[in-house]
Amino acid sequence: MIRELTVKNLALIEDLHLDFSAGFSVFTGETGAGKSILIGAIGLLLGERASSEMVRSGSEEAEVSGVFELDRKTGELDRLLSESGIATDGDTMIVRRTLARNGRNRIYVNQIPVPLSHLKAIGDLLVDFHGQHQHQSLLNPESAHEIVDALPDTAPPRAQYAQAYETFVSARQELDVFSRRATELTQKKELLEFQYHEIHALRLREGEEPALESELVLLSSTAERVQCVADMNAILSDESASPAILLKTLRKKCEILTKFDPPVGQWTKDLDASLATIAELERFCGSYADAIQANADPGRIEQINNRIAKIQRLKKKFQCTLPGLLAKEQQLADDLQSLGNIDSDRSLLQKKLDSALNAVLEKGAILSGARKKATAEFDKQVSRQMENLGLAGGKWKTVYADLGEPAPFGMEEVEFHVQANIGEPFLPLIKTASGGEISRLMLAIKTVMARHDRIPILIFDEIDTGIGGMIAKEVAAALHGLSTSHQVICISHLHQIASLAEHHYNVYKETQNGRTVTRVMLLEGPERIDEIARMLGGDSEIARKHARELLRTRTVTN
Repeated sequence: MIRELTVKNLALIEDLHLDFSAGFSVFTGETGAGKSILIGAIGLLLGERASSEMVRSGSEEAEVSGVFELDRKTGELDRLLSESGIATDGDTMIVRRTLARNGRNRIYVNQIPVPLSHLKAIGDLLVDFHGQHQHQSLLNPESAHEIVDALPDTAPPRAQYAQAYETFVSARQELDVFSRRATELTQKKELLEFQYHEIHALRLREGEEPALESELVLLSSTAERVQCVADMNAILSDESASPAILLKTLRKKCEILTKFDPPVGQWTKDLDASLATIAELERFCGSYADAIQANADPGRIEQINNRIAKIQRLKKKFQCTLPGLLAKEQQLADDLQSLGNIDSDRSLLQKKLDSALNAVLEKGAILSGARKKATAEFDKQVSRQMENLGLAGGKWKTVYADLGEPAPFGMEEVEFHVQANIGEPFLPLIKTASGGEISRLMLAIKTVMARHDRIPILIFDEIDTGIGGMIAKEVAAALHGLSTSHQVICISHLHQIASLAEHHYNVYKETQNGRTVTRVMLLEGPERIDEIARMLGGDSEIARKHARELLRTRTVTN
């Protein structure tokens, strides 16, 4: 249940705090007093969209907060709270939402920031909000499925069907995608074969291109490298300036110095290493020159240039790198292989689709049976409630039309039909019921569904529009009956409903410091009598007497 509501700077509400109780609560007041603002504030806590225009003039920010007691916490609600990282303090949940004039809005659940979508999902599990025109949703074909599938024993087969349908749709899409792809490949078979052979003929290797370029650089520089090695040999073999002779001379001098100064011996060792390097360099120059002569092949240069040119041409044609050409070759090979396996692959996918279709048809038949069984009793109960709500002689029937193929919601269309009077034919709801009748039919459904409905809070915003007299009394009794298993909050203009509520709040406007503000007051005793007398249409002792009698009758009845 909702236990507390606090509203600050929202439209005409400056600062409002309300304490709620279990049972049946009603809000009354003159038209324009601000009842819709109050309902809008509750809607914000349930994830309804907000506008910066809702912020009170002169304020930069509005805030709405509510305290909920989770005495009927479901597994689904636990999951949602857990996914959002929200821990509950016992069975209490605090929702706070701020609206800024600059459009920066914030939502917190137990001090944890959450997105609007999460708040909406949480709100849908806590409150069934029924606005002034929401009874019109009965005329929406989708609503019939939602209502029927909320009945006992239909949820499990509905979930099983949904899973089977998802598998069926996936298998159908997979076959469709394959068929389109197969058609495209078949149409392009000659092109695919040409492109594959064009690339495959080169026998490309990963990393080949830089290796060819490096080899080309070496082969193209043969003359320069031969000359360089010859010059190095000339320097090494020139006795007049031979590095080896110079180093040997220096070594002898260091040996003489070492006799007198032993630390100089380190230089002797270093010169020995240098002499060894010179000898190694002489051997390298000789072998390198031989290798150059052995590998000198002008024809190889032409081969490399031709191969690089072919690779470059294919890279330009397919607009990719060498690794891209290798990937393209593999893709073309796979596509050509797919062409060869089209019939067998299509057969496998068709078998998969047939199996999925059989499964969804089986689950659809089970769901249809569960729906028809559940609505047989549902129709009887709604028909009884119609009698109680002034639709005497009327009957309710759920009608199914076989679709012949699976659909997201099942194997059949669901439509509600109504018999308006005894002896009249059953006709679709949209063709028979007036606005006031639809409102009462929705209440009849709510009354029946409440017996197994897990949503703990029911809010009705002027569901009583267009009714009066004895019918209003029956509607009030139905709302009161719902309050035995739910917290019921109702906005009403009818004295029959107001007098039957356990908690009566008056919404009114007053002027404070030159500005209009909306106030809410819990009525008791004489104040409640005066408000019900106003709703009866007069500020007289007769009206007050009637009001006292209504309240007394309610007390005796309860």
